[in-house]
Amino acid sequence: MAFLDELGKAISDKSKEAAGKVRDITGVLQLKSKLSSEREKVNAAYITLGKAYYDRHEASAAEEFQEEFCTIQAGLIKMASLEDEIAKLEGTRVCPECGARVGKDAAFCSKCGAPMAEQASAAPDGAEAGEPFSEKDSEDEE
Repeated sequence: MAFLDELGKAISDKSKEAAGKVRDITGVLQLKSKLSSEREKVNAAYITLGKAYYDRHEASAAEEFQEEFCTIQAGLIKMASLEDEIAKLEGTRVCPECGARVGKDAAFCSKCGAPMAEQASAAPDGAEAGEPFSEKDSEDEE
């Protein structure tokens, strides 16, 4: 009987030890999750601060940050170009206010409600696409 009592006590001790390790691991995972969340908040604040600085000093960038400003400007231009290419392939347009994808015939953005600029439609004979149609053009047709 003593053997079974000792076996039961050993199993009980190991079970408590395992439960303690599980609590420790769970605690570590929860702390890592909180740490990750705080890192994301700090990084978001850094990004917001950097964007605000960039927006305020875009025209008069300090010499020490000139290279970064040029990189950002070139990146923004490239990103806009890539967004336009994607929108063309998808048959959509990009909202100039919020950047959301909007149907090519939409008058307003479905995300922010901003009015969408008129898309260049088929131009009358002799007019380039994107040029406004004038009354002179209609007189020429008659």
